[in-house]
Amino acid sequence: MADRSNSLSAMQSLFSGLESRIIRQRMLPHPGEGSLYDFDPNRVSRRSYRSGDLSPSGKGDFARRESVGLLHKPMLGLTAVKICVVLDFAFRKHRFTPEAIHETVRWSLAPLRPDIYFIMGIAGVRDDDGLGHSDEVMRALSGGTNWRATLIEYADPGWAVTPPGDGAILPALFENLFDPEPVDQKIARVDSALASAIELKEPGGFMLIEDLASRTAVGKDLVTDRAMLYAERTPGIDVKSVGGDLIIQRDRFESVRA
Repeated sequence: MADRSNSLSAMQSLFSGLESRIIRQRMLPHPGEGSLYDFDPNRVSRRSYRSGDLSPSGKGDFARRESVGLLHKPMLGLTAVKICVVLDFAFRKHRFTPEAIHETVRWSLAPLRPDIYFIMGIAGVRDDDGLGHSDEVMRALSGGTNWRATLIEYADPGWAVTPPGDGAILPALFENLFDPEPVDQKIARVDSALASAIELKEPGGFMLIEDLASRTAVGKDLVTDRAMLYAERTPGIDVKSVGGDLIIQRDRFESVRA
């Protein structure tokens, strides 16, 4: 688990760029209505929450939440909040649980506002084991009629965004809203991991694409793209499906060329 000081800096960078990332979207979806809504970035409805010592020299756990309700003005009628973006970061062990997700849902007031669609980011520091998330956690991300949530893990130095799997909101939207790390940094990290991977130095050696994604804290789709490009450029390397899992592998008859 990343240390407290690094995690505090990571949290600050996550929140400091939230508004600009929202503005870049220009329009946001309301899956419940099947609509896209524009909004006035200068007119929003905000709620905030902070707990714990947020000073650099502080100790113990800490948390911060921000809720940004985006005001839509129709051609006829009154301005109303149609979409709400919620970001919740907590520095504590075992951060990513169904209970934590539903705690954020309750704070957001989503159960009380069925007319508003809530897009939520549940953020924190990646657990030490880095073994992925349980089916129960993944189900909890898409557990509401008027909300969806995504997990945002700080893996020091990178960030990993894990969206729900039901497709109500495209995964790219969660990344665009909540991921503070530029994509070129992610690409560089994956490319470096591929170039230095001991598993690919020996004939027949391989890595699971899913394991590489976890190791680098980068989404599986981007890791797959970079692995395929690496395979195209590297003799004796191939990306293939084995038993339903994607792997990148060196041919067992191909040694590393000087």
